[in-house]
Amino acid sequence: MFAASAAAARAALGLSAAGALALSASPAPLASADDAAGKADAGGGDKPMSSAETKRLQQGMFDPEALERGAKALREINKSPYAKQALELSRQQEFTKQAEVKKEEAEMRRAAAELARQTEAHRWEEQRKASQEEAQRQAQLAQYGDELSRKRMAAQHELERQRNAELVQMQEQSGAAREQERLRVEQQIQAERRAADGHAAELQKSVERERAAAEAEGRIREGRENEDVARRAAVLRYQEETKKAVESINAVFAHLGSAARDVLSDRDKAAALVVGATALALGVYGAREGARVGGRVFDRWLGTPKLVRETSRVSLLQPGKALAAAARRLASGGAGAKKTADAVRKDFGDIVLPGALHDQVRSLAAAAANTKRHGAPYRHMLFYGPPGTGKTMAARRLAQTSGMDYAILSGGDVAPLGGGAVTQLHDAFDWAERSRRGLLLFVDEADAFLGRRSDSMSEGLRGALNATLYRTGDQSRDFMVVLATNRPGDLDDAVLDRMDEALEFGLPGEAQRRALLAQYLGQYVGSRAAGGKGGEGEGRSLGERVRGLLSGRKAEADAIRVEPAGLLAPSGALVGEAARAMEGFSAREIAKFAASVQAAVYGGQAAKCDEGLVRRVLEHKLAEHRARAAFVLGHHGADGGRVPDGVAVGSGKPPSAPGPRVVG
Repeated sequence: MFAASAAAARAALGLSAAGALALSASPAPLASADDAAGKADAGGGDKPMSSAETKRLQQGMFDPEALERGAKALREINKSPYAKQALELSRQQEFTKQAEVKKEEAEMRRAAAELARQTEAHRWEEQRKASQEEAQRQAQLAQYGDELSRKRMAAQHELERQRNAELVQMQEQSGAAREQERLRVEQQIQAERRAADGHAAELQKSVERERAAAEAEGRIREGRENEDVARRAAVLRYQEETKKAVESINAVFAHLGSAARDVLSDRDKAAALVVGATALALGVYGAREGARVGGRVFDRWLGTPKLVRETSRVSLLQPGKALAAAARRLASGGAGAKKTADAVRKDFGDIVLPGALHDQVRSLAAAAANTKRHGAPYRHMLFYGPPGTGKTMAARRLAQTSGMDYAILSGGDVAPLGGGAVTQLHDAFDWAERSRRGLLLFVDEADAFLGRRSDSMSEGLRGALNATLYRTGDQSRDFMVVLATNRPGDLDDAVLDRMDEALEFGLPGEAQRRALLAQYLGQYVGSRAAGGKGGEGEGRSLGERVRGLLSGRKAEADAIRVEPAGLLAPSGALVGEAARAMEGFSAREIAKFAASVQAAVYGGQAAKCDEGLVRRVLEHKLAEHRARAAFVLGHHGADGGRVPDGVAVGSGKPPSAPGPRVVG
């Protein structure tokens, strides 16, 4: 009953509200359908307005039925005992609906706020991703730009390197062209100078001829003019000289006649005269021949042959050197002491040669020492290679290590002797055979007189070649022959066949050049550096120092100041750079470079050696080496006179059957 009353109350309220709206809307202007629907909802009725009612409201028509229903509902409410409770319940329900609407509205606002938050978070996430993508894109652009920059710099460096290489090549070509032009101009100047000298000589000769002709003509004219006076003077001189000669002859014959009469009249005087004349003749002849024979014997046993330029063999005429040599032999263990590999390596410690050649020379030195100790015959050797590569030094050290004497001959001394070369060569070989310790006979420039035989060879050179072949035909127990030449291809085939070993002394490599630079710079500059050990004056005797002081020279050279201190160190950058730049230099040229550095140091005001001075000397020596190489190439060609492939060297076989060569 209470529920029915509540429903009726709600209906009445709805109808009353609708009637009120209709009444209020009748005199007013027509409202829109949306406004009417909103007002109906705000009335709080459960039952919504029907479509007919809504239509009537939209059309502005008055509905009396709704008013009647509202009035009826009010009457029912008034009649019901629960009218107040129904109204109160309806109002509470309306409040509840409004709270629910507010709650839904709050939920909608919260959902809208959450949606806005999610939208904002999504927007910030998208913005962050876009920023990361932009940063990554910028990093890729920067990396690509850096790569392009590196490529551009590499291309620029390569272009600059090519430009520098072209510039260096152009400078070298320009230098070569200037050098050729200088040589051409110098040759032209020399030719013009020779022509001028020849013309001047011709003029001088013509002047001398004209002067001589004029003087002769003047003398002839003078003689013709003074012919009578000259004839009378000549007659007088002849008469006086004839008179003096006749008187002298008469006086001599008178004395001889008186002496002959005295001798013939006295038998004792005649016998004494004959004996005295015979004794005088025998004395003169005997003294002359005895002096000649004695000189030959003395020179043979105590002297040195004329062809020998240098020798370690001492004679009795040099007692000081003889005693010093004997002391050195005793200190080394005697002439027959056995040479170990370590001792031979120590002897060759300061000799810088390529590795294989160094081992070969050491083994030959040890073999020569043991050969001498066992009394076996020696082997002849051929040393060939460019000049200044250590052939003479290696031969001298080989003789010293093997306990032999050495003697150095030059082929250039043999060639000018002509027919006398044979006799002097035999004297040298005889002198070598008389050495008690064995002798290493080193013949430098052997190609000067041991060249190939030809029709143009002189008789003297042919005789010298035959004498050498005769003395080296068999192995000797007394001497060893070592031939040295720069052009082994020019030697006679028979000479090559006599050589048992052949060693090629090539130009030093980079490692050897570095060692040679360290050795010679230490010898010429480092030993004289301030605080260094050794010097020029330490190896001089007291007498030499006294003579130097008396002559006004310093007893010792000034100390050299090297800046920085490790400039000339063997492992230093400057020595390594110089060793690399000196490709093609011989050991002698490297020694000359060190001597030039010393001369440049002492040529300045202060004895100071720095990097700039060494580099200037190095550049000068490099230019000098290039010019010398051009001269050598122009004079000798590019082959260097090497041994042809078909010629056997050191094989002991004829050229038709070549054997192996020992090449260092």
